[in-house]
Amino acid sequence: MALDDGLFVFVDWNFLLLIIGGGVAASWLLIRLSSVSDSEEIASLTEKVAILGFPVGIISFLMIGSAFYLNSQPVGLPSSFDLITLICFSVLGLVLILRPIKNFRFGTFLSLALGLLGAAILVFLGANQIKIMAGVFILIFLIIYGSIRMIEDLYLLIAELLSNPIISVTVGVICIIQGLLQLLGFSIADFLFFL
Repeated sequence: MALDDGLFVFVDWNFLLLIIGGGVAASWLLIRLSSVSDSEEIASLTEKVAILGFPVGIISFLMIGSAFYLNSQPVGLPSSFDLITLICFSVLGLVLILRPIKNFRFGTFLSLALGLLGAAILVFLGANQIKIMAGVFILIFLIIYGSIRMIEDLYLLIAELLSNPIISVTVGVICIIQGLLQLLGFSIADFLFFL
């Protein structure tokens, strides 16, 4: 029960993470300001804020997991955690996690690692012919790389879209607004469904 209480407090303070994460996502504005004003203080602040992006993105996904866990427990979710908050955390997590790793080609490394693993298993089983090991490595590499390439292209497309400065700033501003509204006991959903 202590875990449920701790997660309840964590999820209940979601407004703070929305404001911090929104500020990190909207940090592109600071980059633009530093290039216009040639201010080294703003450039230094922007670099420090950008470093927070990946951990805040991971914490956003932990918040989503905690919310789903609490929703399945008798404790339930705090009243401040609604569908808009869940969507904000999902998009915010993607924006902050995909921004620094958008150029990482995981398909190449995964297929290379699995090809080497296949060749290593052959060595472990007693195969000592280089041609057979090389053939297994190439075969595994090509099959895995060919099948993952489409997933990798989709991942890169989503990463490019979400790391677009306009989208990143928009997500950041929406998250900040949602966090501030939650601090006051409201939600964007209150205004959307009112219209």
